[in-house]
Formats: sequence, structure tokens, C-alpha cells
Amino acid sequence: MKKNLRRALALALAVVTAFTLFVPAFATEYKMTYDKISPCGEDCEYYPTIIVPGLGQSSVCVTDDNGDFLLDKDGKKISAFPAYIQLGKIIGKVLFPALATLITQHDIGFSDAFADAIYSAFGINTSDLKAQNTGNVVTEKYMYPYSQFSDYEVETVNHHVPFERYSTELPKDHLYYFAYNSFGNHIDLATELYDFIQMVKAQTGHSKVNLVPLSQGASVVSAMLEYFPQVGDELHKVIFVVPAIGGSMIIGDVFNGRINFLKKDYLYNGFLEELGLLDEYTARLIEVAVRILPDEIIMEALNKGVKTLIEDIMIRSTGMWALCPPEDYPTAAEKYLSSPEMADIKAQTDRYYQAQLHAHANIQALVDRGVMVFDLVEYNVPVINVAERWNTMNGDFIIHLSSTSLGAYSANVGETLPEGYTQKNTHCSDPSHNHISPERVVDASAGLLPDTTFYFNGNRHDLTQYNDVILKIAMKMIADDEITDVYSSPDFPQFLWGRNVSGIIELTDAAKGIDKSKLSDSDRQALENALANTQRTLDNNLASNDDLQKSEEELRAVLVKLGAAQEKEKEKDPSFLRRISLYLYENYGTNGYSEMPLLAIKNLFGKIKSLFA
Repeated sequence: MKKNLRRALALALAVVTAFTLFVPAFATEYKMTYDKISPCGEDCEYYPTIIVPGLGQSSVCVTDDNGDFLLDKDGKKISAFPAYIQLGKIIGKVLFPALATLITQHDIGFSDAFADAIYSAFGINTSDLKAQNTGNVVTEKYMYPYSQFSDYEVETVNHHVPFERYSTELPKDHLYYFAYNSFGNHIDLATELYDFIQMVKAQTGHSKVNLVPLSQGASVVSAMLEYFPQVGDELHKVIFVVPAIGGSMIIGDVFNGRINFLKKDYLYNGFLEELGLLDEYTARLIEVAVRILPDEIIMEALNKGVKTLIEDIMIRSTGMWALCPPEDYPTAAEKYLSSPEMADIKAQTDRYYQAQLHAHANIQALVDRGVMVFDLVEYNVPVINVAERWNTMNGDFIIHLSSTSLGAYSANVGETLPEGYTQKNTHCSDPSHNHISPERVVDASAGLLPDTTFYFNGNRHDLTQYNDVILKIAMKMIADDEITDVYSSPDFPQFLWGRNVSGIIELTDAAKGIDKSKLSDSDRQALENALANTQRTLDNNLASNDDLQKSEEELRAVLVKLGAAQEKEKEKDPSFLRRISLYLYENYGTNGYSEMPLLAIKNLFGKIKSLFA
């Protein structure tokens, strides 16, 4: 039950923060260091590489008024992303209004307290009317290569991008990490990135660098290409990884008021199961439990909470506006930025809107200059159902495919291209090239870079760091120039599988830590066979997630027998809760328990009346 409660609390946070699935203020001043660090210069075979991470993949920490880091009970710095949650403070705001509301079944300040609690958590990321962050936060910056990272910095960065496992071929004094605040000022971030490139060139003696923008990081790079077009002469290679070049339809729908869980008929009948963040047992449990309050109170609290999050936090962040698709920006800007007090923010977002409109042309200009540009994208996963358009286009759970792929054409998730369909060849002039995915879902020829874009079927955006093939190909592209297009290596064809190796890696590490000298011959042989089979599967870039699951199950069975792992936890049977939830919805709609008796009496009298009609 405690686990279900934790899941319910996690869901409550996830629902409110799903929008932020996509200036920095500094407690101390960070200075660019232009002293030369690497002795290689232009004669080196490697280009310095700058990782531009995605949403929340930088360490942004809470500070006190003196600029000192706040620490948790374990002595670790407290993160400000996506919120600074002070549980005691939140309980203090919500507890008594919640109890009064529960007892009276009327909104006795609960919805206002809920919105206030949202602001108390997310308010640390708010900005002023010039889009400059006003909270006590500091972004931990790395003005030096990975080779000089402290153990703490290595652990922090590897939590988001596992360099240690996949970058053995790279010289660590040529690897850099551009950290930034995802809620920050977008023009400032683009300027900082340009200056960061100049610093890296000075430190390494190179005249060109590689860029690896991930997710939201691509919006920062896109802005830089627009504001500093001369940077094209300073780039050797750009490797986009699930990039938010065209924003995310989630932000577009949220900023335009198209939010699914604010429609109570969907919230009480399907939203939680389709959310993709909960098992059905927990989803149904919440559906049943939420009826403890009348639906009007639940919806009022959600509406006020969402309004607070959008109007007091998100629309003041130009970093968030950079994730609004260009087709959605004009109406959203008219809705939120048309007042005189928002003029400064609108001037900045208008500027990035132009960068979005020019994004494909700016990337093509890089290619025309001789810069090698690659794109690694994911597809065949519905966009999270917070957005109204979630099941109307192909995506990777967070970003729609036409954004990440720079315009590729596709069928919707669960569908295929029409029979007899021929590829559009919008950007491919070679008739011998086949850019249609094997399962006939994607036409890559319609994307801007048909010959240098790699697709991963069934991979979720938020699980990208657990797809070893994406990481291997990215690191290979950083290390050398052997891969020039989708035809360069049979190990990396254009269309690959989505896969999650987190579980199998954990088991493999556990297996390697076993003292084999203490095992019987049969147990040692079983362990070695399972490890060898697992490694063969991992080494096969064409192996699917199903193949990995089979290897994982074999290895787990051996480890369980040896006492080095536990049986995989079985999901609870949701059938009983499903029947209850469906019964309640079919017979009482979205009404709370306190409303059901009166509704039942009304229904009874209605039936009696119909008998005598």
C-alpha cells in the first residue's frame, strides 16, 4: 500500500510537471578560462566535442540568500529542477484546507491551497518580466574538459550521459559538457554556448569543434546558429540526438489550452492508464480513490494548479517558449504575451520564433559549408497524453517525429503508410535509395537529412540514455569520421531498434562481481554461458528489445539461483480495480462518492417514472 501511495504522489507531481518535460541566475560568477589545457592543437586526430544536454540534464541547485548551497539530510545539494519540493511546507499549506474540504465535501480553500503549493514548489524557477530568473538557484558549470572533472562532477554528468561506459575511445581532455538552466533565458544561453565554443577552441588549440545537442539542447544550438551564423566556420560535426528542433507538441498544446486531464470525462476514464508512467493497478487505484472528493473540487484544483504553473512559471521562461512548435507559437503568444507588461519577453520569443522558421535553412547552410550533420531520432511511440493531439501523429513520447527528424513523413503510431505509397524524395535525389522503414511507418526521404538521419523504432525519449546503440553510434561519430552516412556501416543501418539495456547492464555488473572460485563447476558454467549470451546480444546492434529481454531473463534466472539477484517483481492484478473503476464511471460518471446516493435515487425515480409513462 505504501508503494501505491508513493506512486500516487509521484503521479501527482508527474501530471503537473509533464509540461516542463522540456538568464540562468548564478549565485557565483563563472568565468571562461582561455588558457590552453591540451597540448595537441591542430595536429591532433580528434576534434574537441561539446555535449549540449537536454531538459533537466544539468545540475541546477538551490541556494540560500548568501549563495551557499542548501543540502539535504544526506549532505547532497538540493536540485531546483523541476521544482524545489519542501514537503513540510506543502503539507502546512494543504493539510487543513484538504481536511476541511474532505469533511464538508465543499471547497474550503483546498483548490487555492493546491495552487499555492504548486507555486511554492515551482516558483524557484520563475523569472521576471525580462525573462531573467529570480530564484535562489545556481547552475553548476564546467569550464574545463572532462579529464579535469572531480569525482562528484563525473558522477553528476554520467547520471545523465553515461560517458564512462561508452566513451573509452575518446580523449577526455577533448570532451566538454555545456551545462545550463532549462528554465533560463534562451538568448543568454545561445550567447553563452557561442562563448563556450570560443573557450574550448582556446583551451585545445583547435579551430573547430563537434557539437552533440540532446533534446532541448538542440533549441539552444538552433538559436545560436541564427544569432551567430559565423559559428558555422567553427564546427566540424554536429550530431543531433532526439532534438527538439521544431519544439514539442506537448508545449504547443499546453500553451494553447489543449490539456487532456482538464477534461474530467477523460481524466476519470482512461487518462491514467494511457499516461505511460503508471502500471494499470496504480492507475485504477487512483481512479477509484480520487472520488473521495466531488469532481468539481478536483477539477477546480487542477485548473488553478495548471494556471499557476503556466502563467507564473512557464510563460516567463524563454527556455520553455523555445519548446513551443512554430505552428503553435502565434496563437500562444497572442494568448499570453500580448499585454504591455509582457513586451520584453515577447520581443525575445519573437526572435527565437524566427530562428525556428529558419532552422532547416540554417542547418542546410552548415551542410553546404562542409559541416557533417547527423540526426539520431526515435519513433513509433505515442506522445504522452497530456497533450490533446497526443495520438494524432508519430513521436517518441515527448517530441513529435516531424520535429526531431527535421520533417520526415510518417504514419501514425499503430498504422502504416498506405499500400502503394512511394517515398516523397523531398530531400533525396538518388532513385536507388530506399528511405522507407522496414515496417513501412516512416519515409525518411522527406526529412532534411535523409542520408544522415538514423531512426530507432519504439524508443522512448525519456529512456534514450538506456539505448546503448544510440550512445555507441554517437560516441563513434565523435571519435572518428568513419561513419559518413546511413550506408557507412552494416552495424548501423538507417533503421534500428529501440532498446532499454538498464536492467541487463545492472545484472551484468552484478554477475561480474561474483567470486567464481566459490561456485560449483555447473554453476560457474551456467553463469559464464549466460554472461556470454548476454554480451553477444549487447554486441549485436540489430538485436531488438525482445532479444535483450530473453537474455536478461536467462541471466536473472542464474543469478537468482546463486542468490545474487531477486526475482523480477510481478505486477499486481488490476482486474478487480478495473471492474470497480469501470462500474463507477458507467453508473455514476465522474461524480464523487458523496454525490452518488442522491444520483442513485434520481436514477431510481427516473426508472419508476418511465414504467408509468
